[in-house]
Amino acid sequence: MTMSPRFLRYLVTGATATAAHYLVLILIVEQGAIALLGSIVGSVVGLITNYLLSSRWVFVLASSASSRFARFLAVSVLASGLNAAFMWIGLRAGLHYLLAQLLSTLLLMLINYTLHANWTFLNRESR
Repeated sequence: MTMSPRFLRYLVTGATATAAHYLVLILIVEQGAIALLGSIVGSVVGLITNYLLSSRWVFVLASSASSRFARFLAVSVLASGLNAAFMWIGLRAGLHYLLAQLLSTLLLMLINYTLHANWTFLNRESR
């Protein structure tokens, strides 16, 4: 199976955004806050990191920045809600907060790529 260059760039971008998310999550939890709060704040940091890298490196920018950001934000709000739900389920099931976050991240990686490739950055040529 051959991986497209765009999907490879998406994976690198996602790994960078995920690292930012997890760093914030761990820092907040280690300061005594609940894991769900750390995950939510971390997801916002990851969202910003992901948008900046995706819009400049992963996808060709042919639409206006405002409409592209609005679509990206809509997908991100959905993903943040799903992340909170997945974290809540994982924590309720007794999983360690990092394992719950990892499982959520893996599910959301596929959902986000599909939505961004087919809606947020629709009809853009791949680089």
